[in-house]
Amino acid sequence: MTNPNPTSAYTVLVVDDNEMNRDTLARRLRQQGFTIEMAANGVEALEMARQKQYDLVLLDIMMPEMDGYEVLQTMKSEEGLKSIPVIMISALEEIESVMRCMELGAEDYLTKPFDPVLLKAAIARCLKKAAPRTTTTLQTASKTTTLQTPPTTLQPMPAPAAPTPSQETMSLEEVVGRIINAGVLSRKGYMHLSKAIFNTIFTNRGLSDRDCYQINRVFQQIEAGKIKIID
Repeated sequence: MTNPNPTSAYTVLVVDDNEMNRDTLARRLRQQGFTIEMAANGVEALEMARQKQYDLVLLDIMMPEMDGYEVLQTMKSEEGLKSIPVIMISALEEIESVMRCMELGAEDYLTKPFDPVLLKAAIARCLKKAAPRTTTTLQTASKTTTLQTPPTTLQPMPAPAAPTPSQETMSLEEVVGRIINAGVLSRKGYMHLSKAIFNTIFTNRGLSDRDCYQINRVFQQIEAGKIKIID
């Protein structure tokens, strides 16, 4: 019998040192049917991930002692953790931060405050790309735990069918076109541009000559004074 709520089969680990951010994100995901566990810092998150198999980790970047970059790098270097999809969440909008997360192995990157639609779409993409969970034996200092797969009839949560201009599914060329037509580049516009570049690089493992041309169009227009930077 097929589970009427497929997302209930997935356990998500939310990692954020800010209790309010952690609870808000957890509540939103529980409303979508996910099973949620939380960690207040990077060290705790790694300990939890080594003890239990999670389907997805939502990881804040700016944390004391051990930041999200370090946690991500550690996860991708350990055999038992490297297959877990990770979505980075941060207030940072800089393209350098996006690129660093991609290079370290993140599946996606969202900025705070995030759009619920973008969050839902990012999670759907990660769960679709994740390898099917197999029976796994986790070795700990005190015991051995066997984890079973969820039923194979379960399907990942589908991404929204009809993209809208606010969604992360816009192509790099479309984002560039909108910025040039508007003649302004705001913080939100820059966020969409950086995400489009990130998605293009992640999907194609690089930028084509046309992609580079599209990016250069924006900065040439800024230099020529045809695109104004606004807050």
